[in-house]
Amino acid sequence: MPTERARLEWANRVRAEYRSAAITARVLHLAIAAGLPRDLLDTAHRVVTDELDHAELSHACLVAIDGADLPVGLELSALALQPHPEGPLAELVHHVLHSFCFGETLAVPLFRAMRAGTSQPTARAALDRILTDEAIHRAFGWQALDELLSVDPNGVRAFLQAHLPGAYRSFRAAYGAVPDAPPLSPEEVAVGLLAPATYRHIFATTWTDDIQARFHRREVATAIPTV
Repeated sequence: MPTERARLEWANRVRAEYRSAAITARVLHLAIAAGLPRDLLDTAHRVVTDELDHAELSHACLVAIDGADLPVGLELSALALQPHPEGPLAELVHHVLHSFCFGETLAVPLFRAMRAGTSQPTARAALDRILTDEAIHRAFGWQALDELLSVDPNGVRAFLQAHLPGAYRSFRAAYGAVPDAPPLSPEEVAVGLLAPATYRHIFATTWTDDIQARFHRREVATAIPTV
C-alpha cells in the first residue's frame, strides 16, 4: 500500500513544478526585456508549458497512490515573485543561477535515479516525461547564462561570484545534507522515492563533476567561504 511519506513527496512535487512554472514565466518576461535571442525565448515558453504538464502529471501520481484528498497548498504568496533589489538584469541572473544552473542541473540525475527504481505505472510514465524534459531545461539555463555573460560579462560574473555561495548553501541544505530517515519500503521505491543517502551523493557528485565544472569553463570562481 502507498505510504503517507510517498503521498507527501508527490504533493511536494506538485508544488515544486507549479513554482518552477511561475519562475520560468518570470524568466521569459525578463529575457524578452533583456533582448535575448528568439530561440531562447521559445525554449523558455516551452519550459513554462512543460512545468505545468509536470505539475499535472505529479498530481495524477498523487491521485494514483490514494492522495486525491491531500491538499498541495498552492498559494499566491508562494508563487508570486518580488523584483530583485539590484534591478531586472540581476533578477534574471538570479533566477537562471538558482532555478537552472543549480535546480535543473540537479534535477536530471535526481529524476534519473527516481525513475530507475519506479515500477508503479502512473509514476513511471510521469518520470519518463519529466526526465526527457529536464535535460532540455538544463541546457536552456546554461545557454541563457552564456547570453547574459555576452551582454555584461563583468557585471554578470561579479553577480554570480557574489551570490553563488548562497545558492550552493541553499541547495546543499535541501539535497546535500538530507538527514537519515527510516529505510524506504519497496512500495515507496516503486513510486519514485529516494533514500537520503542518494540525495546526498547526487548533490555532491553533480556539484563537483557538473555544476562546478560548467562555471569554471565560464571563468566563474566557485570557492565557497567556510563562514
